[in-house]
Amino acid sequence: MSLQYFTPISGLIGGSLIGLSAATLLLFNGDILGASGLMSSFVVAPVKTLTDPSQQWKLSFLAAFALTTRVYITMIDPDALKDQRLGYGESTVPIASPLAFIVGGFLVGFGTKLGNGCTTGHGICGLARLSKRSLVAVLSFMATGVISASACSVTCPFYPYFRASYESVVNSLPTNTTITIGTVIASLAAGSAISGFLRKSPSPNATKTEQDEYTNNRRKIIPSIFSAAFFAIGLVTSGMTISSKIYGFLNVKGISAGTWDPTLACVMGGGLVVSFLSYQLVKGFNVFKNDKALECPLTQKKDGGKFSVTTSKVIDTKLFIGEAMFGLGWGIAGLCPGPAMFLAVAGYQNVLMRWWPSFFVGAFLAEKVKNIGKDSSSSK
Repeated sequence: MSLQYFTPISGLIGGSLIGLSAATLLLFNGDILGASGLMSSFVVAPVKTLTDPSQQWKLSFLAAFALTTRVYITMIDPDALKDQRLGYGESTVPIASPLAFIVGGFLVGFGTKLGNGCTTGHGICGLARLSKRSLVAVLSFMATGVISASACSVTCPFYPYFRASYESVVNSLPTNTTITIGTVIASLAAGSAISGFLRKSPSPNATKTEQDEYTNNRRKIIPSIFSAAFFAIGLVTSGMTISSKIYGFLNVKGISAGTWDPTLACVMGGGLVVSFLSYQLVKGFNVFKNDKALECPLTQKKDGGKFSVTTSKVIDTKLFIGEAMFGLGWGIAGLCPGPAMFLAVAGYQNVLMRWWPSFFVGAFLAEKVKNIGKDSSSSK
């Protein structure tokens, strides 16, 4: 078996940076790195996300991520997003059609909201704390991701709808308009983050609890900025922003054809190791004995600071169905939320104009479905 496209070093380095991003959020802020959850919050609970001081770190994260992306592709490596396999005109690389981006975005948005996580939340963070729920989630979306990517060949009835010709690639590349839109989005995120940072401090008559909450929220800003920078650089370094690296792994037919690319496994492995090590420093999640394990995040005051780590062990149909849908969407369009964030800011047309709007619609509807389930349960 040929592994000519396998890039283990960059995969491990990039994956480790993604793990470092998760570790930074966890140890300093007590928060979980979850790209799908972060982005879906802007449509599921927009007012809270944009105005609640406790959510300020999300705006700082998004602003720093967008800025890092723009700086990287304009100043550090302008060719970072070029797919070399497409440059050689290789016919084994699938080209997602506009419809694939729409369907894929919807399935990822709906699925990750229903299943409460994606490759970062369940994969990098959940597996690192040895969550059985996250293990089931990862196995579910990996299985359907492999099935959808491998099955969508020329003999598949959906092939004409979900795959496009090599010549159509140029229609999905950034244009001046989409680059401008990506820049505006980055600017809006930065503006929102700055306005939150400049929020007035509590009055002298404020209670100690209110003062501590204000301090804790402000202290989350700097770590979230570093975490976002690590995340963005990790994604592009690992190659996860290149569609052929994703399809190269998910399409297992490439094993016999000699085009299979296991780089994604190195990315997940590198991220998982670093994230796992960070959990050894958190009390209640450490596997190895550590008398100095943290009971409170490093930047937070002990009176109000806490680790916002889910402890749910529920493995239900919502988890199975949601993560299975996510995997199907991942295999159809070749995108999960993290890389899609990077490509949207970079101005890629299909990602910015088709995948993300569909993702938001899917996440919004999934939240409605979950609420219906809650309402019916509470009425019994």
